[in-house]
Amino acid sequence: MPPVRAAFFDIGNVLLRFDARRILRRFAWAVGRHPVKVANYLWHSDIGERIERGELDGPELHAMFSQELGYRGNYAQFRVLWCDHFTLDRGTHAVLKRTACRVPTYLLSNTNALHIDFIRARYSFPGLVRGAILSHELGLRKPDPAIYRAALKLSRTKPEETVFVDDLKPNVEAAQKLGFIAIRFRGAEDLRRRFRELGLD
Repeated sequence: MPPVRAAFFDIGNVLLRFDARRILRRFAWAVGRHPVKVANYLWHSDIGERIERGELDGPELHAMFSQELGYRGNYAQFRVLWCDHFTLDRGTHAVLKRTACRVPTYLLSNTNALHIDFIRARYSFPGLVRGAILSHELGLRKPDPAIYRAALKLSRTKPEETVFVDDLKPNVEAAQKLGFIAIRFRGAEDLRRRFRELGLD
């Protein structure tokens, strides 16, 4: 195996933990709807993909929630509702910090402008990496192979010398098909062990 020359970390449920059910309950309470109805709106339409592809910005998203779900808060309140549900995984943060001292390290995440602005203002790990491949900036979402090719272009590495960490099986499998050293995240201790085997810890 060639030496690892770059590492990419997903953000959601790798570096930052969140509970989708808890978020859904918060949204439902904020709009006075049953959680099932809000779930249908959020997840059984194309809104999730549109947000992560950068086709909807913050004000547009706020307007949709107001018009289609009856949300009555102002934009500042909506930003808090949309963003303030993350918890830092300190173990993974420590792995990223050590990795960034050894090889060029990057983020590779399906996200949106509101979330990434919030994350950059609140957490230190975006300042530890050399760059980021973010779905809303490219108009591409994992597991589209094109987003992984964009990552390789950024890192200037070959797939077989590039580590990618993600919590979702389809995203990991897509990276593996392209030749990445792709690791499915199962907790910081397991990740530390896997990185140690690769000479990164």
